[in-house]
Amino acid sequence: MFISEVPEYTVHLDRPEEDRWADVIAAEKAAAGRLIQRAAADIERVPRICRWGFGKLYQAFGGLYQGEIKAWADAIGVSAGTATMLNCLYELSHLPNPFGCTAGIRWLDGCGMVHVRTLDWPIDGMGEATRVFRFRRGEREFASVGVPGQVGVLSGMLPGAYSVTINWAPPASLPTFDFGPTFLLRDVLETCDTYAAAVEMLERTRLSTSAFFTVCGIDQGQACVVERTQRNAAIRPIDGPALVQANHHIAADFAKNNEAILKVPPEEEVFSLDGSTKRVEILQSALAALPAACTLEGAVSPLDIPTVLNSQTCQKMVFCPRSGKLKVWRLVADT
Repeated sequence: MFISEVPEYTVHLDRPEEDRWADVIAAEKAAAGRLIQRAAADIERVPRICRWGFGKLYQAFGGLYQGEIKAWADAIGVSAGTATMLNCLYELSHLPNPFGCTAGIRWLDGCGMVHVRTLDWPIDGMGEATRVFRFRRGEREFASVGVPGQVGVLSGMLPGAYSVTINWAPPASLPTFDFGPTFLLRDVLETCDTYAAAVEMLERTRLSTSAFFTVCGIDQGQACVVERTQRNAAIRPIDGPALVQANHHIAADFAKNNEAILKVPPEEEVFSLDGSTKRVEILQSALAALPAACTLEGAVSPLDIPTVLNSQTCQKMVFCPRSGKLKVWRLVADT
């Protein structure tokens, strides 16, 4: 079942990297350890020496947040290389291992532009471990919906400015050591003050692998999807009552990459090209049908429609950048 009680923590960015997560580590070390044990199944085929080498390469290429990753590694008793790989699971999912996510944006009277999103991730316990992190440096604060041990951002908001979420995209090629999408999104939230600046950075920065960035501003019409491959981008602005993104390219220049999800295992058909297309159609219609004066609580209802909601959905959330309000629901085991 999904519940709306989600623990929140503050991450103080004005502290040294190795100390920023100290409060979270003290409270959530056990939860992070359990989650990483489950996630480690995705990389256990990788020999320890290769994990060590991965960490060294990440350092050599100037990867961000190395001190933060090491602090989590030390706390839960794994190598920095293993912790780095676990923070790069998005990139490693392109080797390949498709999974879902569905995001949408529409205008609501009294709220402004509203951004809804499900996170689908095939790791047991991901929902239960969901936390809200409020990153603070001086007067600046942005929010992220994540899990303990994850220093990058998959879903985040700079109140009064914009929100951004990442959806899995079919890979155009093997991952590189350029900017990882989750690390880029965090850097955007730390440094970009406006919707326009965020879109520009997400469009122009060279990436390690493909991704979809759904970006929501505060003014009517400020909504777009930045479809990315490693070096190229296509921006798809809102052109109707709602804008929706699932896990396939809509931009014609990248359509050939959808071949990667034409055939998937039967149990993952919801993440195939056909399944992704259906999720877009379902969420598009449901968002468009919402009353103009719908509340934020009501705006989450389209996320409960199968197959937008599916067996791998572990988080549901609603962002309202204009007001800075964020509502999150996490999947927990029935008791």
